[in-house]
Order: sequence, then C-alpha cells, then structure tokens
Amino acid sequence: MAGVRLEGVSKVFGNITAVAKMDLDIKDGEFLVLVGPSGCGKTTTLRMVAGLETPTEGEIYIGERRVTHLEPKDRDIAMVFQNYALYPHMKVYDNMAFGLRLRRVPREEIDRRVKEAAEMLGIAGLLDRYPKELSGGQRQRVALGRAIVRHPQVFLMDEPLSNLDAKLRVQTRAELIKLHQRLKTTVIYVTHDQVEAMTMGTRIVVMKDGVVQQVGTPQEIYNRPGNMFVAGFIGSPPMNFIKGILEQVDGKLFFKGKGITFNLSFVKLGELPDNKEIILGVRPEHLTLHQEESTTASVAFGYYIPCIVEVVEHIGAEAIIHAKTRGGEELVIRYTGENKIPKMGEMIKVRPQGNLHLFEMASSQCILSEKWDFPTHN
Repeated sequence: MAGVRLEGVSKVFGNITAVAKMDLDIKDGEFLVLVGPSGCGKTTTLRMVAGLETPTEGEIYIGERRVTHLEPKDRDIAMVFQNYALYPHMKVYDNMAFGLRLRRVPREEIDRRVKEAAEMLGIAGLLDRYPKELSGGQRQRVALGRAIVRHPQVFLMDEPLSNLDAKLRVQTRAELIKLHQRLKTTVIYVTHDQVEAMTMGTRIVVMKDGVVQQVGTPQEIYNRPGNMFVAGFIGSPPMNFIKGILEQVDGKLFFKGKGITFNLSFVKLGELPDNKEIILGVRPEHLTLHQEESTTASVAFGYYIPCIVEVVEHIGAEAIIHAKTRGGEELVIRYTGENKIPKMGEMIKVRPQGNLHLFEMASSQCILSEKWDFPTHN
C-alpha cells in the first residue's frame, strides 16, 4: 500500500485546461473522493494517476516513486471502470484471474486469490457463469474482484456505481465502505454524486472547471464550505442563497434583503462593516417552520420570515417545501415536524435553526460560518 502525491499537475487539451495546477497529498489507506459536475476534470485527474493520460506539467508520485511517465502496468494500481469492462467470452473465474495470468503468477496462487476475493464479495457461487448471466450488481462485484486479486498499492474507481439502480447503488456503496475497511488500501474514487462523496469519502476534493475548490472531510465541507459553489453543490436540496446588506439598527446587527430582515445579533460575527453587500446562505434543514396562526412572534424583530407556500414535495418521513417571501426570494425548507404539513398558498413563517453562512458578493468566498443561536420567542 502507498499514498499518492500530485505536485503542480496540469492537463491541457488544445486551448482547454482540463486540470489546473493541482497539488494533492493522498494518505496511505485513505478513501479520497473527487467530486464535481461533468467536465470539472475529476476523471482526467484519475486517468493521469492511472497513466492513461500524461500531465502537461507537474509530477505524480505513488509512495516515494515518481510515476509521471511510467506505463500503467508499471504503476501497481488497479482500476474499476464505469462500464465494468468484463470479457464476455470468459467465465467469472477467468475474468478475475486474467490479469494475474498475464503477470505469470503461479496457478495455485491465482486460485487462492480468486476464491478469497470471490468469498469476500459474495460471488463464490458465480465463478462458473458468464457475464451475460449476471445482474448489474453482480457484474460490478466481478469487476471489483478482478481489481482486488491484484493486491495493488492503489485502487482507482471511475463512477463504478453509476450504472446501478438506486437501491442497488445504496447497497453496493455500503459494501465498498466495508471492503475498504478490510483491505486498508488507498482508494481514489470519482463521482458526480455528492451523496456518494459524503457517505464514502475519508476526505473529499470538490472540483470545478479543472480547479480544486476545497479539500476536507465531509463534515468540514458541509459545515464550513469555502465558497458558494461548494456550498451549493454539497447538500440536497442545495443551500438557499439570499442577497442583501449588513446594517446596524439601534445597536443591533441585521441582514436586510429584498423583503427580508434577519436578526444577526445572536451570531459571533467579529468585525464586519455596515452596508457591506453579502450573500447569506442557509441550508433547507436549518430552517424551521411555523404556521402563521401558531405564533405571535414579531417579524419586525427579524426572528421570523413570512413566506407563502408554492410547492410541497412529500417524500415519506419528510417534506420539501418551496416557498416565496414577500420580496420574491425563493426559499426551500426541509420539514420533518409532526404538525400538519402546510398546503400550497398557505402563509407560513420560517426561522433559522443551525448554521448560517455569509459570502462576499464579489468573490463568492465564505467569510463566516457560524451557529445561529436565537433565544426562544413565542
């Protein structure tokens, strides 16, 4: 096993920069996830580590060995592809053993490794079948088994679950996490699915337009996003963003937007100037809901925001409420309360209950992530 290090790695195709000056240190045994929208450079990064693409500039190390210009076969890595890439004319056993035979591993050792991996993945009873006789989930396990028998220093996985249905994807995701805990091998995993990234990664690298936006644990990125792109990309439904300014009124600090007043007097803001244009971010799950008739709290103090319900999405134990403020700002609220769910056209009031985030208007960089600690009001 070994860590992976990228130093100033860039990849340019013609006039397009796919990856720009990436510096990344992946620890031995880490499960690192590269996540971002299509075209952000995550797969290109993986292909450069695999040796399928050569960096335009920069160096790549696996362990202490520089591998920038080595062939894929000399890097001691194993790759799992999105489309499984199984040989249709070979049985499962032969698909898993094929790479070892090319390396002239002794027959007894091949047999031991294949059966051990098959037992680990729950496909020991499928070794005599052909790929066409398997389900999508079973084929994915065979592809994983073919990589595991190699005993590589690093696993590279390029959206391996994207072809599976939703239920099987969740199941296989859990199996991959357990597998990593058993093998303790370094994994670099590419996905566009932020839920996969959050649930699987030891650390996450969020990318956009070939540039790394933020690197951190799932909790760090969720609770303290570095900029508006990260804040909006990580989390479902995405974070609410509201434009406004900071303003002092009677010695208290308020955020004032279009038809919205938020009281910030209970947040440790530090030194922020008045009339500073900012964007306030609050996640749907950090907005609590109050029906108009159930509260007498004054909106004027900035504790609650009046909204009109436009759409309600019922998803079992919770509901996603799309509402609009008096000033036309749209808010999304994740509602898990036991009270009756409001209906379309109903007036409600919402209040922050959790973290808030302030972003600079010009740069989109986060300047504050703090807990919103309101006192209780009736």
